[in-house]
Amino acid sequence: MGFETIKKEIIFKQTGFGELTKINSQKTSKIYQGQTVYRVNDDISSDLQKGDQFYLDGWHKNHLEVFDMKDKLKRVLNLDGSINSDKTDKAEGEGRTLK
Repeated sequence: MGFETIKKEIIFKQTGFGELTKINSQKTSKIYQGQTVYRVNDDISSDLQKGDQFYLDGWHKNHLEVFDMKDKLKRVLNLDGSINSDKTDKAEGEGRTLK
């Protein structure tokens, strides 16, 4: 099993939020810090909406970093879909973008 497949399983095998994420997103050609970026095709939750982009954090593999259509950080979500305020604050403080 390839590393990319393992990453998808981490995200998409989560009950509820992960299943919705799998159904309502698609892989893009973008890569950020070695991680595949996905685009949301249909609203998954109020925190992950159509047009948003996300990737699985490559270091911890325990959260998604979510960006808008213009590559600006929106928030960081735990794998259950809840907002991770500490990691969101850190990413915002770093001025993180997908570029």
